Amino acid sequence: MWLVQFALKRPYSVASMVLLIIAIGISSYNKLAVDVLPKVDIPSIKLIWTYKGLNAREMAAKVTTFSEVAIMNNVDNIKSVRSQTMSGTAIVHVEFQSGVDIANAMAQTTSVSQTIIRRMPQGITPPLIVQYNQSSHPIIQLAISSDRLSSAQVADFARLRLRGMIQTINGVRMTLPYGGATRVINVDLRPRDLRAHKLTPEDVNLALSRENLTLPTGDIRIDANNIQLLINAAPDTVDEIAQIPITTGRDQLILLSDVADVRDGSAVQTNIARVNGKEGVLVSLIKLGDASTTDIIEKLKQILPGIQQAAPDGVEITPIFDQSTFVSHAQDHIKKEMLLVGFLVAVIIILFLGSVRATLIVLTSIPLSLMVSLAVLHLSGHTMNLMSLGGLALAIGILVDNALVEIENIERLIHEGHPPRQAALTSATQVALPELISTLSICVVFSPIFLLEGVAGYIFKPMALVVMSALLASYLLSRTVVPLLSVLLLKRTSGSSNPIHNGVINSTHWISECFVSLAAKTQKFRLVTLIIAAMVLSAGVLAFTSAGQTFFPKTDAGLIKIYLRTVPGSRIENTAASFAEVQKRIRKIIPASEIDTIVENIGTPESVNLAWVQSFTVGSYDGEILIQLREPHQATDVYLAKIRQMLKRDFPEFMLIAQPADITNQTLSGTAPATIEVQFRGKDTHNNQLLAENMIQQASRLPNAVDVNIQQVLKLPSFDIDINRQQAARRGLTTRAITSSVLAALGAGNSVSSNFWADPASGFSYEVQTQVPLLRLNSESALLSLPVGRSSDDSIIKLADVATIKPTLVPATVGRTNLRPTFSILINVEGESLGEVYDRVANIAKQLRTQLKPGNTIDIAGQAQEMDQTFKTLAKSFGLVLFLVYVIMLFNFSSWLLPLVALSSVPFAITGAFLALVATATPISVPAILGFIMVIGVTTANSVLITSFAKDIWHTGVSASQAAMSAIRSRFRPVLMTALTMILGLMPMALALGQGGEQNAPLARVVIGGLLVGTLSTFIIVPWCFSQIASRIKPSQTEVH
Repeated sequence: MWLVQFALKRPYSVASMVLLIIAIGISSYNKLAVDVLPKVDIPSIKLIWTYKGLNAREMAAKVTTFSEVAIMNNVDNIKSVRSQTMSGTAIVHVEFQSGVDIANAMAQTTSVSQTIIRRMPQGITPPLIVQYNQSSHPIIQLAISSDRLSSAQVADFARLRLRGMIQTINGVRMTLPYGGATRVINVDLRPRDLRAHKLTPEDVNLALSRENLTLPTGDIRIDANNIQLLINAAPDTVDEIAQIPITTGRDQLILLSDVADVRDGSAVQTNIARVNGKEGVLVSLIKLGDASTTDIIEKLKQILPGIQQAAPDGVEITPIFDQSTFVSHAQDHIKKEMLLVGFLVAVIIILFLGSVRATLIVLTSIPLSLMVSLAVLHLSGHTMNLMSLGGLALAIGILVDNALVEIENIERLIHEGHPPRQAALTSATQVALPELISTLSICVVFSPIFLLEGVAGYIFKPMALVVMSALLASYLLSRTVVPLLSVLLLKRTSGSSNPIHNGVINSTHWISECFVSLAAKTQKFRLVTLIIAAMVLSAGVLAFTSAGQTFFPKTDAGLIKIYLRTVPGSRIENTAASFAEVQKRIRKIIPASEIDTIVENIGTPESVNLAWVQSFTVGSYDGEILIQLREPHQATDVYLAKIRQMLKRDFPEFMLIAQPADITNQTLSGTAPATIEVQFRGKDTHNNQLLAENMIQQASRLPNAVDVNIQQVLKLPSFDIDINRQQAARRGLTTRAITSSVLAALGAGNSVSSNFWADPASGFSYEVQTQVPLLRLNSESALLSLPVGRSSDDSIIKLADVATIKPTLVPATVGRTNLRPTFSILINVEGESLGEVYDRVANIAKQLRTQLKPGNTIDIAGQAQEMDQTFKTLAKSFGLVLFLVYVIMLFNFSSWLLPLVALSSVPFAITGAFLALVATATPISVPAILGFIMVIGVTTANSVLITSFAKDIWHTGVSASQAAMSAIRSRFRPVLMTALTMILGLMPMALALGQGGEQNAPLARVVIGGLLVGTLSTFIIVPWCFSQIASRIKPSQTEVH
């Protein structure tokens, strides 16, 4: 009341407030970063340990274990520590408790990682430690190719020169190149010449370390000059490296060129990248945190022509997999939906109110409320994304309620003869408190979203914030701007001569009388009413039991990504040939008109890239295929199913796991390698592996369960070099000397002792790599003939003299969770039946747990576990929501029973929501549950109006039944208008016609179904309950004297 009086007395103050809202709103909108989803900031850190050549088992035992133990002993607030170790690389992922200061956690992790270096193998370097953010994903890739330059030169350009031009863009990180070969100075050993000169590969390495030095010199002072000294401790050219002497302690001078070919070349290629079948180099640009996807790519496109001009002749740079297109299209679609919603709302209001002025008053409050939401969004550090835009679109239908009820009541009073000013003041006394209760009720029902943890919490909190802030702003505006504009604009409004409006009013009156008649009959036939109500609620229970469950709706961005594992141990050339065959078959499945780009990323990338980009490749025998489709195209799930069938038929020995391809699904999936991950944890690895294989057998037979495989590679063909230490000692050799020669021959010697050469032309340093070329080391006998030392009589000692080789099988990867060995069974789900598959997998896991040894566990992770946890949290919150709404209504009704009357329509509204899900074949998901929350709030708000007016009329001495009928007549139009505006306003969202529309469609469908049934129950069930309860108490019992 006092707000209305203030607004009418101080119109210029209200105008100042409006102008301030507009200014802040526009400013906030311009500053908001644009993205597809809100920032998911689960506090976590990744450590990447690299020690080239060390097998996975030893890497896990001598590197990963030390790191995990040190972190768990010395870093605070840890939630979990997971590691994946492969040959030469260990990835340790540390997740922290919610709310942790990530900077402090980084500092602790970095500090402890430095202190354990001395306990680790010789030559290992400190780990790369980065903050992992679930919202940081590749948003565009650059394909770099050349018909003139070698793959090493192209990769070198991407690694060094291109990075300097792109890394200046704010909020972006560029990966190291995928594909190509790393430029190195190759020292290609000739084993025959080594044996002839009685040298070992280790001798060559020692010579390089002695003759290729980087050491400080200093200054000397001669007369008045201070002269800096330069020493040619490091060769300036590759030819000078070839002339390095190898000192052997004999008179004969042997140069490096006598036993090796020295060239400016490349390392052995372990990663092949192909774009549409053409080999080249790829780099990915990763969006950091809450940076704007569209801004980053827009700036990239601005500087890309300059980068192309500065590139070496013959180098072509092509952007591919531009994710900003999807983001822009999705946001444009939602903005069009918002305009359409606004238009529909305007049409409904003008039809019901019959006044352009009244319509403009109502519509004025909507953009102002949305501007307040934009300001709150900006100040709280959120971005403009599909969820926040969806919240704004959703809010439009609700925002009409406050202004609509106010303007409808003012108009009604004016038509009854009240002056506009008096009508505004009288209206405030009638509807201000019920509207406040309604607004707070809707805000309260959104409160459980702030209790959510994990991905769902980060995704939907901005939406809840948008709706709640818009609602509160709407209530404030309906008490200030709306009354003021009503006094200024509705002075001469006396009625409408518009036949369409009159027809709508007459129809509305006739429908309201039908509901009054129906409500009266429910009073007469109570038993029939109860039976019909029970039948409706039973239909809702049946719909609930038959509805499927999924975590989030799948978004089709026209991208397909599959992880493909061939036969473990295959050479990368053979793997590349297999991938080429698979690509040919894919092109037969997908029409050429629908294929834009197919990228093959084969083998292991640089270990640094594993810190930024989620990848499951572990060796030369696996990789990823990424397919971008061209609009229009068939659903990606259809093509993915056909690809699965093709691989099963034509390549039965290959393993396929579909991966999230676009940034929406990548953000929602996080680090989960599949939709469902069943983890077998514990020290009893033998029994756990048997149980894991049992899980594969049973899960493979489940309907809609696909890609059922074990993540770890447990049997990798290997050679076990067994050194006879006693025999070696008799010949004067140590294990270190033998191993050092083998490492040098295999090109892994730099893991122990690095050697670099600085290119005077570019100023960059490159590794000097000693190795026996693969063509010369291509058999077991060639390996055994390697010289590894000299005997006392100066004769050469071959590896065969002191060691034997036997074939064996070893694990290629070692997984651990909180220090416990882990086998991960990966399961994807076809279609929208995640809940059904999850339940069946959980039952299998329950059976297998009976066969576990003590101390071992079976846990389910991935999206399925997130879904289960989120659903349980929201389910528990529903009771709290209803309790809080009940408490709020106590203030309005001053009765213990009347709040239950207002809540009586909620079960029927929820029934309607479930029926809508079943009718549209939409599974229950987190967005759908948010729709249920919205249904509870809006239905309760409408019921409060009916109950509140019925109570006021009842207090005048009218019977409870007549009071309920009168409430229907007086409040029918505003309740109907609110419901219609929301239902019609959400229709575009429910249809999910645009890109990204799948995310919010379940929410809209639930609200539409819930409001359809909930509004009917508001006019039938609420009056019935009011008359039944109020007839048994006295009006004085609801008043406090």
